Formats: sequence, C-alpha cells, structure tokens
Amino acid sequence: MISMNLHQAAAMTGGTLVGKPTQFRGVITDSRQDCTGKLFIGLKGDNFNGENYCSQAIDNGAVAVLVSCAQDVTAPQLICEHSLTALSVLAKNWAKQCQVKIIAITGSNGKTTVKNMLKSIFSLSGKCVATQGNLNNEIGVPLTLCNIHVEDKYAVIEMGAAKLGDISWLVSLVNIHTAVLTNASPAHIGRFGSLENIVTEKGKIIANLTNTAFAVLPFDDDNFKKWSVNTHGQVLSFGFKSGAKVQIENKAGSDQGFNLIINDSTIADINLPVAGVHNHLNAACAAAVASSFGLFDEIKPGLESFAPASGRLENLGKIAGHIVINDSYNANPQSVKAAIDVLAQYSNPVTLVLGDMAELGNDSQKLHIEIGKYAKSHNITHLLTVGTDSQYASQAFADTALHFDNLDALTSYLLKNWQDLGTTLVKGSRSMHLEDLINSIVAMEKVA
Repeated sequence: MISMNLHQAAAMTGGTLVGKPTQFRGVITDSRQDCTGKLFIGLKGDNFNGENYCSQAIDNGAVAVLVSCAQDVTAPQLICEHSLTALSVLAKNWAKQCQVKIIAITGSNGKTTVKNMLKSIFSLSGKCVATQGNLNNEIGVPLTLCNIHVEDKYAVIEMGAAKLGDISWLVSLVNIHTAVLTNASPAHIGRFGSLENIVTEKGKIIANLTNTAFAVLPFDDDNFKKWSVNTHGQVLSFGFKSGAKVQIENKAGSDQGFNLIINDSTIADINLPVAGVHNHLNAACAAAVASSFGLFDEIKPGLESFAPASGRLENLGKIAGHIVINDSYNANPQSVKAAIDVLAQYSNPVTLVLGDMAELGNDSQKLHIEIGKYAKSHNITHLLTVGTDSQYASQAFADTALHFDNLDALTSYLLKNWQDLGTTLVKGSRSMHLEDLINSIVAMEKVA
C-alpha cells in the first residue's frame, strides 16, 4: 500500500507540512478503524466533517492527518485546501509509481461480479488487488489505488457513477491497460435523466484510451457500435451472438455449464459457482479481459473458483423446507429480470419478494409495471412486494400478488405463510433493507 513521508506528500499535493516529515504507510478515512501507521484523511461532505475526528484517529494509531485547516492535535499535519483532491493526487501518483496494470470496469450491471471473476483469474498469474466492497466512487477509487502494493501485477478497479462526469474524473486518476463496459440499462435513470445519458456516461471509460489499450465491450448490446467507434482502444467484444471475439456457447438444458469460444479455441464445460445465464455474459467479459493480457489457461479455473458477492443470487440452501435465494444487495430493472429468469427454473411454487427499485425517476411506475408483467409471463407463482412503487408490479401481476407498505407487515405475512411459498427469492434496492428480511428467514430455521 501507499508508503511515503509527509515531505513527499506535501510536494505532490502542494500542501503545507506542520510538524515532522513522518513516514506513513497507508491512508484511512474512518477514524473508528485501526489507523496504525497510516495518514488519516479528514474528508468533508454535506453531512459530515472528518476533521472533527482527528484525535480519535490518532488515538487509534494514525501517525499524521491531512486536513484543510490546522487542528489542535500533537501529530504532524498536512494542510491542503481540498482533502479529497489531495487524496486523489496521492492515489494517482502512487498507482503510477507502482507500475501496476490497471483494469477499469463500469456498467449498469455486473461490475462487481466481473471484478470478482477477474481477481480470481489474475491471482493465478500474479498478485492482484481489487476494489473492496462497493468502494467505486470518488472516494473509494482513490482509496483502492492507495491500497496497491508495489509487488502487485494487476489492479482491478470498479468505477461507479452517481452523476454525469463521474466516470471521466475517475478515469483521469489512472493509466488504463484494459477498460471494461459491461452494459448500460435504466439503473439510476432518475439521476441521469435518460437512458441516452447513461449510455454516454458509461462510454467515458473508453473515450480516451490509447491505441495500445483495450476496450472490452458487450457485442449483443444495442450500443456496441456507438461505443466501439468512440474509442481508440483495441476492441474486444463478448456475447452470445456470432461475431463476438469471446462467444458464449450454452449447453442445452444447463443453467450453469457452458463453453467459451476465444479466437477459434474453446474452453469447455465451465461451471460457475453462481446461477444465471446473465453470469455467462459476466464470465465471457472476464475472459475477454484476461485475453487482453495473453491469459488463457487461467480462465476456466479462475471462473470456477471465484467467490460470488454476498447478497447477489446467493443460494442459502433450504431453510425450514424451502430454498432461499438472497439477491437483496440491490435492484434495477435488468437485474430483477435476470433474477426472475433464475427463479423460473425452479419447480413451482416459487415466490418473488420484491422491494422498490430506487432512483428510476419519472420512469419508475412504468418500469415496475414492466417487472410485474415479466414475472407473470415467467410463471412465478407468488409476488410479494414492499415499499411504494413496487405496488405497481403487484397490480400488473394481479392474482396471487400482495403488496405491503412496510417490511414488518411483509415479514409477518411471510413467516406465517412460509410453507405455501416454495422456493423464495428476495430482491430490492439497498434503501429497502431487505437483508433484514433475510435475517428473519434465517432465524426461523434456528427456531425450528
């Protein structure tokens, strides 16, 4: 991880050093964690001021603090006008110094899964660092870059966007070897105003690539041609359709087993530790990235041994007699449809528990109705919805759909009627806190 003295950090950031030019190893923004030997960054936001916690960080081992104005602490201080800008400068310089190969990933769906697949593949070839959790924003990306070790060969960096311009700023921090665009869908359309804006924003990750870099793009996506002509990078495509550089060949009657055809060579009988044909696309995407580094033999074992993220189509096994699939981490129209596709493969009865899909703006009602119809057409037995706009999904599904205004009411109904529900999949946006429902279901098994 980042290691330098405060004199070097001051020269990089243009900040003023107060105190001794102490050596630090690592940076941290959370004063509650173990800060031993690290530089504490006192970030400021609309609802928080990290500079108020400098003393706590020092008590927890921080050897210095980076702040916008002098603090009443005994540790050395690096005073910079904008702490986030200073953090990004340190991160950019450290990543460049380490000479690591950067893989940058964005997209409406699949970012985290592809990241985890790539970490598994690359770890078979050399040391690899990757974004932890959901640290994919203007704070998380610099922190990830600062976490690169000098011996790391690869760095897999997930990049998210909350508004227009975010991707361009994140890309400016790194020298990209391979840029990955998984797809573009109406996720967070309420923030961006239109799907076209999302397509354009996601495309920024490949806009300034050099002709020695690679752009990994979804061949089946309607926007493939638009993206591919707007990059100088070497395009590597992935998808189901003929013509993709990495083509998926699904085996009849199999959800998980599939082949990948790469440059006329076949990687056969791949079995992922996670369900869903959409994850075959994620695997093909990861394979395309690996091929940009000349890796081939590592692809199958890497894909078959990757660790799926918690709360993403996580099969919890049988609980009180029924299979439970925890897909509660987040939700948008495309990911909900993918989850329905998985649930529809189980024998009836099957139940979809759906919370609101957030940040869909003026399209929210229409998109929730679309999900209700999609669930109905895929023979889902029961639909239980909770929240506000998810009621439109229930109305579109009709018949065996029930809507609940709050999680307590839903939980009470579900536990009382558990034996009638069959295989149950739980999905909703983060704001719905459906992990609490999952905890109640798991607790039911313990009581039994």
